[in-house]
Amino acid sequence: MTGLFVISSFIFLVSWGEVNPFLPLFIQNELHANATITNWVMSLCVVLPYLVGLLLAPFWARLADKHGAKPWLLRSGWGSVLVLLLMSIVQNPYELVILKLLQGLFVGFISIANSVLIQLSPRAKIGQTVGLMGTVTSLAMIAAPLIGGFLIPLMSFRLTLVFSAAILLIICIILQRRLPNTKAAPIKHSSGKAPISLPLVLLLITALLVEVTSNATTPYIALVVRQINASTGDFLIGCAVAVTGLFSLLTAKALGIIANRWPAAITLLGATVLGICGFTIAAFVGTVALFIVSQGIVGISNAGVSPSIQNQLTQHTDHEHISQTFSLIQKFQTVGIVIGPFIGALLNIRGGYRMLFSWAAGSYAVVILLIIMHSFAARNGKIKA
Repeated sequence: MTGLFVISSFIFLVSWGEVNPFLPLFIQNELHANATITNWVMSLCVVLPYLVGLLLAPFWARLADKHGAKPWLLRSGWGSVLVLLLMSIVQNPYELVILKLLQGLFVGFISIANSVLIQLSPRAKIGQTVGLMGTVTSLAMIAAPLIGGFLIPLMSFRLTLVFSAAILLIICIILQRRLPNTKAAPIKHSSGKAPISLPLVLLLITALLVEVTSNATTPYIALVVRQINASTGDFLIGCAVAVTGLFSLLTAKALGIIANRWPAAITLLGATVLGICGFTIAAFVGTVALFIVSQGIVGISNAGVSPSIQNQLTQHTDHEHISQTFSLIQKFQTVGIVIGPFIGALLNIRGGYRMLFSWAAGSYAVVILLIIMHSFAARNGKIKA
C-alpha cells in the first residue's frame, strides 16, 4: 500500500509540476496576452487554487471525518484530470483563470494521501513514512520541470496537458479499485493561546517576508529566462526551475547538521546572506547559465532559512504552546503565499527581472535586520536565547 501512495503522490505532483512552470509562456505565446496581462493572469493562476482550497479545507475535512478519506482523495484526483483536460482547450486567459478557480475545489490530494498513509502505517514506522513522502515530494518537484521541459517542445503545451491528465487518470482508476476507505482520527488541539511577545512577532514577520519573496519570484522564472534570452529552450527553462529544489535537497542534511551545532539565529543569518547573494546575482546576470547558478544559490539558502525559523520557534516557545505557535506562523505564511505572486507581477511589469530580483535581495536584507532585532529582544529577557 505504501508503494501505491508513493507512486500516486509522485505522479500527481509531476502531472501539475510539468506544466505549471511553463504556464506564463503558454499565456503569452498561445493565448496571445501582452506582458501586463500575462503577469496578472499568472498571479491569479497561482493564488486562486490555493485560496479556494484553503477556504474549503474545513468543509472537506468534516466530510472526510464523516465518510472516510477515499472519496475526497478521489475527488481531488478526478477533478484534477478534468481541469487539466479543460486547460488544454482554453482559448483566452480569462477561461484559464476560471479553470484555476475551479481547480481550488479539487486541491488536497497530497495532504489527504499523507494522512491516509500515516493511518495505514504501523506506529513504529510513521516517522519513516513521513520522511519517505517528504523525499518523494522533493524529487517530484525537481523532476517535473525537467519532464515538462522535455515534453512541451516534443508534444506542445496543450498535448502535455492531455498527457498529464492521462497518467493521472490511470492512477485514479487504480486508487478507485485498490484503495481501502479510512476515516481520519479527529485532531485534538490544546487549549489556550500562545503568548505574544516581541521576539515572536519578529519571527512571524520574518516568516511572512520569506514566503512573500519566494512566491513573488518563483512563478515567473520562465518569463525571466526568456527576458534574459528570448531563444532559450523549454528544457533549459525547466532546469532553471528545478535547480532550486535540487540544491535544497542536496544541502538540507548538511545544513541540518550545522543548525544542530550552531545557534539557530547564526544559521538563519548565514542562509539569508546566501539568499541575498543569489538574488543579487539573478538581478544582474546577462546569461541563462549564470541565472541557473543564482537559483542554485537560492536553493541552498532555502534549505537553511525555513528550518532555522522553525528551530527558533521551537527553542523559544514553551512546550505547551508549540502547536499554537506553529499554527500562527502557518497563517502568516499563508498571507505570504497569497500576496507574493501579485507583488512579483507588479515588479516584473514595472522593471522586469532586474527590479524583481533586486527587490527580493532587499527583502532578504530586511530579514537580516529582523533577525538582529530578534536576537536583541531575546537577550533582553523576553525569551531565553
